[in-house]
Amino acid sequence: MKNRAIIAVVAAILCYLLFGWLAVPPLVQSQAEKFVAEKTGHRLTMDKPAFNPFNLSLRLANLRLEEPDGKPLLAFKELLVDVSVTSIFRHAYVFDAIRLDGLATTVTELPGERLNWSALIESLGSKEPPAASAAAPTELPRFEIQTLALTNGHLDVADHRSSPGMATSVEPLDIELTELSSLPNDKGQYEISARTGFGAKIQWQGELTLNPLAVTGSLSVDDIALAKLAPFIKLPPKMAPPEGMAAMSTHYRVAPLADGHIDLTLDQLTVRLVGLKVRTTQDVEPVLALDTIEAKDGHFDLRQRSIAVGAITLAGGGANLRRGTDGHLNVLDLLPPTSAETPATAHPAGPAWHYRVDRVGLAGFRADLRDQTVSPAAEFALHDIAVSIEGISDNLGASLPVHASFHASEGGSFEAEGKVVAADPAADIQIKLTDLALKPAQPYLGALTTLTLVDGRLSGEGRATYDAKGAGYKGNMAVRDLRINEAGGRNVFLAWKSLASRNLEVTPARLGIGDLALDGLNTKLIIAKDKSVNVTKIMRKPAGPAAADARPAEPVAPARNAPAYLVNIDRLRIANSQMEFADYSLALPFGTRIHELHGNINGLSSRPGAHGQVELDGQVDDYGLARAVGQIDLFNATDFTDLKVTFRNVEMTRLTPYSATFAGRKIESGKLSLDLEYKINKRQLSGENQIVMEQLTLGDRVESPEAKDLPLDLAIALLQDSDGRIELGLPVSGSLDDPQFSYGQLVWKAIVNVLTKIVTAPFRALGSLFGSGDKVASVAFEPGQAQLTPPEREKLEKLAGALGKRPKLALSLHGVYADADRVALQDLQLRRTVAAKTGQHLDADTDPGPLSTAEPKVQSVLESLFSDRFGGGELATLKEGFRKANPGQLVESTAGKMMSRLSGVFREKRTLDESEVTQMQGADFYAILFQRLRDKETIANERLQALAKARGEGALGLLKTANAPMERVDLLEPEKVDADGTDVPLKMDLKATAK
Repeated sequence: MKNRAIIAVVAAILCYLLFGWLAVPPLVQSQAEKFVAEKTGHRLTMDKPAFNPFNLSLRLANLRLEEPDGKPLLAFKELLVDVSVTSIFRHAYVFDAIRLDGLATTVTELPGERLNWSALIESLGSKEPPAASAAAPTELPRFEIQTLALTNGHLDVADHRSSPGMATSVEPLDIELTELSSLPNDKGQYEISARTGFGAKIQWQGELTLNPLAVTGSLSVDDIALAKLAPFIKLPPKMAPPEGMAAMSTHYRVAPLADGHIDLTLDQLTVRLVGLKVRTTQDVEPVLALDTIEAKDGHFDLRQRSIAVGAITLAGGGANLRRGTDGHLNVLDLLPPTSAETPATAHPAGPAWHYRVDRVGLAGFRADLRDQTVSPAAEFALHDIAVSIEGISDNLGASLPVHASFHASEGGSFEAEGKVVAADPAADIQIKLTDLALKPAQPYLGALTTLTLVDGRLSGEGRATYDAKGAGYKGNMAVRDLRINEAGGRNVFLAWKSLASRNLEVTPARLGIGDLALDGLNTKLIIAKDKSVNVTKIMRKPAGPAAADARPAEPVAPARNAPAYLVNIDRLRIANSQMEFADYSLALPFGTRIHELHGNINGLSSRPGAHGQVELDGQVDDYGLARAVGQIDLFNATDFTDLKVTFRNVEMTRLTPYSATFAGRKIESGKLSLDLEYKINKRQLSGENQIVMEQLTLGDRVESPEAKDLPLDLAIALLQDSDGRIELGLPVSGSLDDPQFSYGQLVWKAIVNVLTKIVTAPFRALGSLFGSGDKVASVAFEPGQAQLTPPEREKLEKLAGALGKRPKLALSLHGVYADADRVALQDLQLRRTVAAKTGQHLDADTDPGPLSTAEPKVQSVLESLFSDRFGGGELATLKEGFRKANPGQLVESTAGKMMSRLSGVFREKRTLDESEVTQMQGADFYAILFQRLRDKETIANERLQALAKARGEGALGLLKTANAPMERVDLLEPEKVDADGTDVPLKMDLKATAK
């Protein structure tokens, strides 16, 4: 019985072995191929399997699965499944090893949202719909795999949903998992490495727990070629595939939660992109290039819905921006086209995501900009561009520190630092612009004019803000070393050393400049032979043919309610400037130069009715003086101008071209002084001009078709007084809208009329300039000034020469002062006080220039000073009298009215008599306040004595410089003199020497 049992066991084992070795392989092969063919229509082929019944291992070789049309789906070289005997004792499926070598599979996306595997999967699936069941999910079967490995794998991926399609591959694909188990708390190790068809290298390793499910480990993807990845991404139509290599690495943890969600965290997340180049399909050079982009120290928490990045760094590279002739920017071609489709209905939003980036920084960047809307194209190049922003997060109300800087290749730098708030939005930025070269802007100037921008640098420093109230800038600015030449040459059209302001305020509605200083201005006004003016010839005509019979466009009236942009310049200071004037339309070309031009223009404003106060002085040639004083509406000069322009001591030989053209005679010698009035009101010109000619001597005749047949020799003889002096009064008037209007023709016509009328005037002998003491005594100072003007200095030089030729003459000098000096110093002292109180910055001994009593700030200061010095009651008295004399002329602010009422209640007021009221008729109320305040200013007698002493010593120094015989010149004690008119004459006494 025992032997039978043994025989039975042996027989069973033999049968098992024979079945395993002989029956299983062909049975597996035939049944598998038959099942696939009948069930799906696909074709499955393989080598004869090998089964080892001793170690329970099954080996499949050269398996190949194809679609019905022969297209490959899956193939492998060898599959080894090694089952462990311990499965029986551990109540689980235990595999010592499962190894798959040489796997090759294809996944293709087809139109209709299908895959090339879809038909096979659908054929193998159940035809019956799944029965509804409320049972709990089936637990994982108990299994344990000691080694699960895929080696030398190959994956082909293709997308045929559109034409042209795309395809790529992943090879070699290597996967190894160890100790993979569904037994409770068993951990398995896994390691996956692969290289894709577009060159990316994947390294994936970690631990895997199936019960409960949890995955931890690290993942890195290197050598991602963006150009090969581009087919998988839908790019904008005009964007070429980008270039560059990308890499990514992270530590992760994945686990399911009880509520059905997934807990996913990523730590030490790093993404790096090297050599990025993005271009459009039309550009050879990349529009954008970056050497490196790196995001590091990243953290992602799906459960907490949070993303954090330590830093995003962009380094190196640049941008090539181009604006086409149509105004289109090439960088816009890198953006996806805007869609007009109606957005889908939004699903209810879940909990908000939280994000934070500690720092975003760009460094070592460059930008090349080319604007082809002008010809030649404007080109700008910036380098060393750096930008940083800190603390970017979902808290949009947080204040973010920002910093930006760059250098311009043509010269100059920019730096900005401050804070921005995205939620408001708001910004507060300190800006510093240093010596930015203006020359690259030449194409824009050339598009409008014929001028050439040669040089110039822009600087500025201040604070730029933006908030709910709008944008604004407060700070300073300067344009230095500007030089603009005429076309095709080196001749300067406009230049200056510096145009600067220390208190500049700009908003969308207003430009305010407290003090604007112009230094070293150099410009010219040229009349060409065809009588055209250079200023009108610099502008280019608009492109395009003009109709020959085109009528001039009628002026369009501005909208009544449209707010005008307000420009206020409290003070424009001009110093060390010059202007060239030339007239080549004359029979003999004429040219002169006004240099040492300086002065002030105060109270400039684009506010309707605002009149700027002008006071300018200059020197003509060696000893001539030019001066302009008055008021002008600089933004609408043809509507209002009231200027008095004075020329003194101009050499008349310079005017030979005019006398030759209009009178047919040259000028041998003579001096010219002019007092010209330019009064324009509503485009109507009127003026009283005074011309004074001294020692005029005519020369040879000159042929000129425009010369008038005038008895010039007789006229000069009749006009000159005993001092060789001719005075002419020339009233001029006309309409600027008259097509025949010409200021020069009006003046010459007036001269012809005067010369025609005075040929019968009495004749007096011509005297020498230094033929009498009276002439010498006419050397005079301007009130309050210690220095002589150039014409007066020349008189002293001639006096020095006369003394040298007359050895028996001696000269005594007295430094002088007069009541006019006290008034001038009072005036200056008060103007400095008012200017300081209106906020102007004045250097020591600086003349602030004339005051504009139409300025609200000046008016307020004058009222305040008057109330302090005379009392509020006196101010109220003056206002009451002024209103009586000029009904409706005095408009007060609310504060002024309140002051007037308080003054009337608490202080005594006197009543003006009728004569005082009458004197106020037609007057300027604030000019009256100024005069009263000026008379109140205190000027010590010692100051006047010091002024007189300085004048005497200065005159003595000028004589010494002119080589006067100083042994015959004495400086005596200062004296007070009576000054007739506006000048203070130097007291000089001539006497015979003792020898």
